[in-house]
Amino acid sequence: MDARVQASFLKALERLDAEIGDALEPRLRDMIRLRVSHLNGCHGSIRMHSEALAQQGARHDLISALARPARQMREGLVADGDAAALRFAEVLTDAPRGLEAEAREHVGAWFNASQIGAIVEVVAITNAWNRVLRGMD
Repeated sequence: MDARVQASFLKALERLDAEIGDALEPRLRDMIRLRVSHLNGCHGSIRMHSEALAQQGARHDLISALARPARQMREGLVADGDAAALRFAEVLTDAPRGLEAEAREHVGAWFNASQIGAIVEVVAITNAWNRVLRGMD
């Protein structure tokens, strides 16, 4: 099957992607994007976000660890707040489990309402990109 997505749709995604997530540090945004892309099995996005993190100076063991659930990360690899953000991103992405109150409460201990909103935005746009890219493969 050959899928063609309207150019205007892709441009709208690009614009939205450029406008969201500013309340987060760029490194955390890319960590979330990479973790969500792993959950969605979007290999092109995994490569792109891995390279972005490497360019920011992220260590290889961190980039590799983002392929696994946040709860399985080695202690001390990421800050506790970043781990909470990654766990919240996992919960938002993995629809069958639904939104767990524990993940929302935990992320709230580390981030303010604007930052939590930015996490939701980054997760939503990454999920959208992953689905579009996988659908066009």
